[in-house]
Amino acid sequence: MNVKMISLAVVSLLMWTQLCWSSTGDYAAEDGSAKQAQLTINLPGEAAVESESITLGQVAVVTGQEPLAAKAREVVLGRISLPGQKVTIDRSLILSRLACSGVPAVNPVLSGADKVIVTQAVRVIKGDSFVESALSFLADNIREQSIARWEPLRLPAEIVLSNQAQNVELSPRLISRNTNGQTITEVSVVADGKVIGTRQVVFRPKYNVRRVVTVTDVAVGATITPDNTRIEKITSDEPEPTDWAAPYGLVAVRNLGAGTVIGPGMAKTSQPPVLIERNQTVVIRIESPGLVVTAMGKALQPGKLGECIKVRNIDSQRIILARVNENGSVEPVL
Repeated sequence: MNVKMISLAVVSLLMWTQLCWSSTGDYAAEDGSAKQAQLTINLPGEAAVESESITLGQVAVVTGQEPLAAKAREVVLGRISLPGQKVTIDRSLILSRLACSGVPAVNPVLSGADKVIVTQAVRVIKGDSFVESALSFLADNIREQSIARWEPLRLPAEIVLSNQAQNVELSPRLISRNTNGQTITEVSVVADGKVIGTRQVVFRPKYNVRRVVTVTDVAVGATITPDNTRIEKITSDEPEPTDWAAPYGLVAVRNLGAGTVIGPGMAKTSQPPVLIERNQTVVIRIESPGLVVTAMGKALQPGKLGECIKVRNIDSQRIILARVNENGSVEPVL
């Protein structure tokens, strides 16, 4: 029983194959005579199609008697389901599809490549396009003079669209801004009013800042002035402090060569000169409305303007704490 079924299946397959190839093997010419149909099919190595459906006429040059050749060109060989997908069409597949498509062709002549690599003609939105769209959005919506420019941390991956997609637009929006200044945007690809893909673009801001650079050698202890420095404008990863000020009036704590950028710790506030030396005789002065009392004293330690030092009253030998005045006298701290 099984042997009979197998035999019947083989006979059926042979009959189906014979029908595919010879059911309409003759073609009626325009003059009414019967001619054996003949096609010539030349295959390139690669081909690109516009639609998802792959027909013979899209991937090969088909010549021969018309309308036979026209019918052969419409034979469907397969489909492309995803943008960027590659489909391989070989000679055996072409012969099989022709045989089963009612094309009255006997022994088509195939030339050219043994197979065709078929891709769909697509539109590619590259990473640069997402960055440009996001940058335009940031320029319109974040207007801070301290920001010199935005730098993308990485280039987003491209998105491949079918050529059938119409009215394609990029729609950017802000996702977040971190405390470190990092800004995240999202750019959506909208085709025919529908979002078909998104990409995130992360930016790092570059800030406009100022710095002070020496234009001459500045010796230790010398005062920083506009004459021995210049202010330069540069970009930085860090924003400029809100209390930034040029260090004019400060003194160098070490020798600074020309072209040195003055950074933290390179200059400090100038110290007032020592007005009173140790063991120096000073005037102790007490002043109140309508009354001035003075006495002589001996400084037990050196003192600068405004400092409090110990002074011994020469008459009473008492040691008091007194503040140094600008004129070199001292005033008891009560």
